[in-house]
Amino acid sequence: MKNDVHIGKLISIFYKRIHRRIGLEVRQYGLTSIQGRILGFVYSKSAIRDIFQKDIEEEFDIRRSSVTSVLQLMEKKGYIKRISVSEDARLKKIILTKNGIDIQNKIYDRIIEFEKSLEDGLNNEEKEILVSLINRLSDKIAD
Repeated sequence: MKNDVHIGKLISIFYKRIHRRIGLEVRQYGLTSIQGRILGFVYSKSAIRDIFQKDIEEEFDIRRSSVTSVLQLMEKKGYIKRISVSEDARLKKIILTKNGIDIQNKIYDRIIEFEKSLEDGLNNEEKEILVSLINRLSDKIAD
């Protein structure tokens, strides 16, 4: 039996564990993982520009019908509002409600705590090496 190290597999397992852990944090606030990710995306990008359903479809590579369903549920739960824009009544700008912003801030704080707990296991030199290696491998496989 070989003891070969499969870097891609290790990274994939690590990513899935992080994703699962963040999903647990998000679920504490009654959101699914994708709803939490959409909240974060709308929160960060809407400070720069208007966000529309098409932006979410492209960012997360999700079909239009799926995004429509998720956004309808998020609107029903009071996390977002869809507002018509004056240039084109068919276009609906997506904004976070006060409740959506409050939950996004709580989730963000929990994610930051989680990331700090990961960093606690590393000294400064190890963090720098890890970041450097991840960036180098990422650059190597970028399209």
